[in-house]
Amino acid sequence: MQNTSLITIKDNQTAFIPYLVAGHTSNEVFSSALRLLNDVGADLIEIGIPFTDPIAEGKIIESAHHHALKNDFVLDDVCQIVKKFRTYSDTPVIAMGYTNSFINPSSELIATKLSECGVNGILIVDLPASEKSIINTFKNNQLNHVQLIAPTTQLNLIEEFLENDPALIYYITQRGITGSNNLNLEEISEKLSALKKLSNKPVITGFGIKTVEDVKNLKTLTDGIVIGSPIVEKISLDPSLTELKKYVEPIVETIKA
Repeated sequence: MQNTSLITIKDNQTAFIPYLVAGHTSNEVFSSALRLLNDVGADLIEIGIPFTDPIAEGKIIESAHHHALKNDFVLDDVCQIVKKFRTYSDTPVIAMGYTNSFINPSSELIATKLSECGVNGILIVDLPASEKSIINTFKNNQLNHVQLIAPTTQLNLIEEFLENDPALIYYITQRGITGSNNLNLEEISEKLSALKKLSNKPVITGFGIKTVEDVKNLKTLTDGIVIGSPIVEKISLDPSLTELKKYVEPIVETIKA
């Protein structure tokens, strides 16, 4: 299966990239949320793979990871749900998580499973730039590599990351864990400009983006906006997804305006 590219930059439009946790609050709710986010206009969807110690996550997403694991989450469930989703939509999907989830029992087996079910790419939060063989295993299975870059990442390390030829660069818009809210627009603008000089790949931004106002401030600076914690929170509070729909519709409208 040849998986498609992750986002297409067209007409200077900014991509809407929602994040949700696999199996949260149940496989049925997760499956419905995936469709809803597609239907409201997602350009790319990030699926968090539940992990026992998700170090980059704030309390909301960490709690969703633990909830899914308590409900006996297994990767095969996600694969089945994504495979079914593929009969409904061709919106690209990436699996985001921690190294352990992508190498056990082997990176080859995980890469094959993800590729065969229709996942388009992977984002491994804590994978060092030097782990080229793991990255290449996923690339060889037609899975795009997404690279996280933090505000504190030194230039020499950014260059090392870029040597792995990511399809997409994900710039973290704040210092700290997901769900905090301390966006420094001046710093974000400077860092995004610097990244765009180093690479011609699309650069998306996430962490701490919550409101229509945040979206308005960021949309002209970036190729895509990732929203995670507020989406996961709405799913936790209201598994009927009514609150999720109410929340994301004005966000998408603002991104696409």
